Amino acid sequence: MTLGARLRAGLRLLRRGVGLLVLVAAVLAVLWLRVWSPVRVEVARVDRGSVVQEAFGRGTIESQREAAVGFDLVGRVSEVLVDEGARVTLGQELARLETEQARADLRSAQTGVAAARASLQRLAAEEERARALLGSAEREAARVAALVASGAVPTQQGDDSSDHLRLARAELDRVLAQRSEATRGIDMAAGGAEQRRVAMVRATLLAPFDGLITRRLREPGDTVSIGSTVLRIVDTSRVHVSVAMDETVLPLLVVDQPAAISFPGEPVPLPGTVSRIPWESDRQTHELLVEVTPTRLERRIAIGQRADVRIEVARREQALRVPVRMLHHDAGGAFVYVGRGGRIRLVRPRLGLTGRDHVEVLDGLAEGDQLLAAPGGAARLPVGRRWRAR
Repeated sequence: MTLGARLRAGLRLLRRGVGLLVLVAAVLAVLWLRVWSPVRVEVARVDRGSVVQEAFGRGTIESQREAAVGFDLVGRVSEVLVDEGARVTLGQELARLETEQARADLRSAQTGVAAARASLQRLAAEEERARALLGSAEREAARVAALVASGAVPTQQGDDSSDHLRLARAELDRVLAQRSEATRGIDMAAGGAEQRRVAMVRATLLAPFDGLITRRLREPGDTVSIGSTVLRIVDTSRVHVSVAMDETVLPLLVVDQPAAISFPGEPVPLPGTVSRIPWESDRQTHELLVEVTPTRLERRIAIGQRADVRIEVARREQALRVPVRMLHHDAGGAFVYVGRGGRIRLVRPRLGLTGRDHVEVLDGLAEGDQLLAAPGGAARLPVGRRWRAR
C-alpha cells in the first residue's frame, strides 16, 4: 500500500473516531442532564404556625334599614329640599307640596269656627233672657193661681197665666236646643279646621330616621299621588354585606364568626362578623345569602357596592403545616416532593385543615422537612434525582 493510501485510510479512521467521540459526548451530556445532574428546585420547610380555614363569598353592601318616602295625599310638589348623597337627620324637612288651596281651606274652616262661637255667644244671651222670662211667668202663674183659689179673680185669668208659663218654658227649650246645636257646630268646625291643619302638616315630607339620600325621584312641579315615592333614604350607620356562599359551607357557619371584608382597590380588609345565617338557599344557584356586619367603618361606602368576604370557619394554632403552593394532586390524591438523602422523594401526607396559604399536616411529614418544587411550582419533579436549591 502506498503512503498516500495509508494516509487516506488513517484520516478515515480518525474521522470515524471523532464522530464516535462526539456521539458518546452527546449521550453522556444527555445522561448528565437527565439522570445525573442536580435538579434546580425551589425549597420550603415544614413548620408550625396558624392554619385558618375560610369560606369565601362575594356580595354587595346593603342597609339594614331603608325607606321609600312619599306623601300620603295627592298634590303638586313645590320644593325638594335635598339632593342625592345628602345626609339627613330624623324629622328634617325633605320636600313640600303646594299648600295654597290647603291654606284657603284652613282659613275657611277657622272662619266657620269663629262664626259658630259668635252664634253660641248670642244664644247664651237668649238663654239668659228666656230663663228670666220663665222665672217671671212662674211667679205670675203662682200669684194668679192663689187669687183664683180665693175667688178674687176669674178662672179665665188663671188659664191665661198658665198659657204664658208654657210659652216661656217652650222658648227656653228652643234656645237650649239651638245652643246644643251650635256647640256641636263648633266641634264640627273645629274638627274640620284640625283636618285642614293636619293636611298642611302632611304637605311637608319629613325624614323618618338619620340617613343618606340615595335616589331623588320627583322634581318641583311633579304631581304625586298617595304612595308615590319621592326620595329613597338608607341608614348608613347600620349596613351589612349580603354575601352569596355555596350551601356546602352551611354546617361550618355560626353567628358572630370573625370575617374579613375586602373592597376593590383597598389593600387592607375591614373586620366584621357573621350577623345572620339564612334558613333558605337559592333553588337555582344553591347559594346562601349570608349577612356579614362590619365591626367598624373607616371609609366611605355606597349601597350596592361590591365586596369580597372571607369568613373564618376553623383555626388551628401551632399546627404542623406546608405551603399550599408546594402541594400537588394526581389520581392518587395530594402529595409533596421532599428532599431526603440528597434525592427527590414523593410523599403523600395525611392532611387536615386547608387555609388560604397553608395546609395542616396530620401525618407523613416532620417539622423541618425540606419541601421541593419546580421553579414556578407547576412542573413535576423527577423522583430519585439529586437536587440543588435555585
